[in-house]
Amino acid sequence: MPARLWDWRRAALLTFLALPLGWRANRMYAALPQLPRKVPDGALPALSIIVPARNEAANLPHLLSSLQQVCYPGPLEVIVVDDHSDDETALIASAYGAHVARVPALPAGWLGKPHACHVGAATARGDWLLFTDADTVHAPDGPRLAVSYALEHDLDGLSLFIGQAYRSVADRIALVAAFAGLFAGRRPQNYVLNGQYILLRRAVYAATDGFAAVRNEAVEDLALGRLLHRRGYRLALLTGDHAATVRMYASLSQAWHGLSRLGSGALRWSGVWSLVTALFVSALMSPLIVLVGVAAGRLHPAWLPWTWLAATASMYPWAQRAGPLGYALLAPIGACIVQAAAIWGIANRLIGRGVKWKGRRV
Repeated sequence: MPARLWDWRRAALLTFLALPLGWRANRMYAALPQLPRKVPDGALPALSIIVPARNEAANLPHLLSSLQQVCYPGPLEVIVVDDHSDDETALIASAYGAHVARVPALPAGWLGKPHACHVGAATARGDWLLFTDADTVHAPDGPRLAVSYALEHDLDGLSLFIGQAYRSVADRIALVAAFAGLFAGRRPQNYVLNGQYILLRRAVYAATDGFAAVRNEAVEDLALGRLLHRRGYRLALLTGDHAATVRMYASLSQAWHGLSRLGSGALRWSGVWSLVTALFVSALMSPLIVLVGVAAGRLHPAWLPWTWLAATASMYPWAQRAGPLGYALLAPIGACIVQAAAIWGIANRLIGRGVKWKGRRV
């Protein structure tokens, strides 16, 4: 049998690896504890909510109006760190009553987001620091539930995987594939922080230098998580869809650059397990290769429904969380977007260009 035919068949067979790897991803995610929904009684320590913001005029009204509704039984301040925005970020933040911290010129050796977060932490007065993104929206009891959980379990910090909102079919199927890939390649003992929602004791942040210790990391949340874990601090990673939601990207172009940044940067912190993520995403997109093989007459048409079914089944639990189950049928297309964006990001880093993100190269 021609060797080339065997190549097509191996590509087709790769799809079936998506089933056990998808099962592993779902098991890893399902094993995360969930932030409790019951609102506890009693006063809580002072909390500073820190929002790094660069050209976030479109997102800030949604975020800040939600933070105005927060029910927190203790001193609370909201700090928006204006990172050299060209729009009305600072004006909008002030209009909503947030304290606006201006970022000085970016020092050599720093990337923008770690610097903005560090400036916010230096400005904050709270005993606890909650770092959250400008594209999030918070439930009234979210911060209260998070701080209470940290205190009850004697934690030094915690991070939440929050609810996801989507602007289009393309970013939905791509982000769901990326999210599943993250958990498919997550090491059992690997500590992950999600930069959309990171809560830390102020004393812990000061003792470790916080974001200053990971100042040149493009994926600063993973870098900070590893740093704190190695220093022996007690951290927890939970799911908390009811605490906050995030709408990550404003356009398909921004989603492409964001996935390029995350896909290329995460390799540094996942080690050999990043190969498991890459294998899962490759297996998930393999039905598209099968489609080409069938069209070219290199594979029997029967391969196509079976491989597509395997990819769809592997993403079924994730589609349940993300919306209509029919989106699971589009999983190979979502995986293709993720794979292409990651390869683009890696290539740009290798040639020294970096990845474009919010007007900068990171």
